Amino acid sequence: MSFLVFIFVVGVIHGVLIFFDSFFKSCMHHPYRAFLDGTGFTVKFLRLEWYTTALNRTLVKFSTSSPRLLSKSFDLGVYSTLLLLPASVGLLLWSFFSTWSQREDEVSSSGGGVKMEVEILVPGVTLPLDEIHYYLVTLLVSSVIHELGHAVAAVLEDVPLLGFGVKVYYFLPVALTELNSEQLMSLRAWRKLRVLCAGVWNNLVLGIVALLLLQTSKPLLGWMYYIDRGVYVTEIERQSPLLGVRGLQTGDFIKRINSCEVRDTDSWYSCLLEALKHQPAYCLGSEFIHRHDESTPVETVDGIPRCCDPDTAANGCFEYIGESDILEIPQHVCLPIRLAVESSIKYCSMDTKCSHNSLEGFCLKPLLSNSTTILEIVRKGRNVIYMGHPGDVYRTVRVSNFIPKLSYITPQFADSLTLFLRYLVVFSFGLVLVNVIPCYGFDGQHIAGVVLGHQLTRLGVKAQRRDLVILLVTVFCTFLQIGLITRFLIKMLF
Repeated sequence: MSFLVFIFVVGVIHGVLIFFDSFFKSCMHHPYRAFLDGTGFTVKFLRLEWYTTALNRTLVKFSTSSPRLLSKSFDLGVYSTLLLLPASVGLLLWSFFSTWSQREDEVSSSGGGVKMEVEILVPGVTLPLDEIHYYLVTLLVSSVIHELGHAVAAVLEDVPLLGFGVKVYYFLPVALTELNSEQLMSLRAWRKLRVLCAGVWNNLVLGIVALLLLQTSKPLLGWMYYIDRGVYVTEIERQSPLLGVRGLQTGDFIKRINSCEVRDTDSWYSCLLEALKHQPAYCLGSEFIHRHDESTPVETVDGIPRCCDPDTAANGCFEYIGESDILEIPQHVCLPIRLAVESSIKYCSMDTKCSHNSLEGFCLKPLLSNSTTILEIVRKGRNVIYMGHPGDVYRTVRVSNFIPKLSYITPQFADSLTLFLRYLVVFSFGLVLVNVIPCYGFDGQHIAGVVLGHQLTRLGVKAQRRDLVILLVTVFCTFLQIGLITRFLIKMLF
């Protein structure tokens, strides 16, 4: 399902909800109103809301259980936020100017250098759409933890907590905490910062905890799975060319692709890329070559020598790539591909000698067109020999880092846990960055307002000028964020 189809389906769901909401309000007015008031749900145009005061007492009890510890924690949150504030603004400036000043050809030719910038995460565009449930759940968890920080800090500062809720804007869930704003604004600067910075602090702690769990997930899951010893095939799509009797099977344990060792999913993709860039060559003994050679007169087709009968699909033309002037074999030989790969002494190249354990051979490279290559996928049991594009393997075969030690254990649990933690790290730190920047509508606007207002007051700046400075800072950072979003939309659409 494409991103546009997903957007359309969500829009249809909102339309259906609006229709039934209007219908029940007109035909079953009193029972439906009682249901909405009792549950706290509200249906609006492209938006769903849930609001409750039932959590107020629980949050007050939690806040008053360890007030000193929580107070010290939120003090640390203020210090952390004030340190992150200038760093986040600097990153925003860097991302804005580097994104708008860099042309597309410069981006494509920039190579593999490390580049730091802000990226917008959109399912189906910058993130896989089939991971949308991880996207939404971790965004909701990060947002709820963020708002709970504000709620707990507000109770500690004797600011009345009015309610807690969740809004779903189209498909994006966002939590909210409603406080008595007048009483919050009447607090002194430091106490006010405790409440305003609590959400950022909670997200920072959540991100650090999730990152630590992610980094220690391998030893924690090691008693159930073999890790960094290969990859486990979890799924093969129906249209995959590797599906069949001689192909891959769900549950296969893959250790190598050609001469490239596979340790985890990262090396699996790296080995597929290596196979695409470099055609493998094989050391074959002269006896094998003479016995199985079925060469025909060499013809050149599209710049590639052909030495096999076109009706014999199992054979392929191989070219000798050694440096010797005296050959015991022809320059081009026609050999059965599967048998040649399975009978090869080792993989070779023009720079290596074709000998292994006192066995001498000739380095032969298959002559294949376009991006076609030969993949020898080494697994438990008979190896899989596939001739085609490595991209077909990449698109149609799903693998896992986690190889079960017992037959009744599957890698789905470990894969889901590590993917959830990755998303939780990204969204937690992402909300830290977004809310620290002094942009309109975010925590950073109020944090920067309190900090600038307090410092300018100490310097004797008048109220009107203080408000003007705060407004200019907010407008400037908001402009930078709008610029980044605009640039992202331009790149996505064009």
